[in-house]
Amino acid sequence: MDFIRFFLILLVPGIIADRLFRLIGGTRASSNIFTSLIFDLVIFIINITGLYFFRGITTMAALIDSFTCLSFTRNYALLSILIAIILGSIAGAIHRLFFWWRRRA
Repeated sequence: MDFIRFFLILLVPGIIADRLFRLIGGTRASSNIFTSLIFDLVIFIINITGLYFFRGITTMAALIDSFTCLSFTRNYALLSILIAIILGSIAGAIHRLFFWWRRRA
């Protein structure tokens, strides 16, 4: 059961970021699993960096141990989704801007 919960906590923010990227960027293509995984990797790196500086979590074992607290898991998931929204919006805006520049040229 924990594997499914951890898997969803790590996978869902990338899907949200990908959907926002496609929506704001104006691409008509369907969502791509590779784009979602890239967003997941970036979100995970941002979260791990934040946990290292603010909580002192230095190893994956310490992270898994911290996930045993339900409040930490919920906060981590909400923070991941917030970061996904920000990253997806920024990436979509940059994609739209570059597409607009390419059209003008």
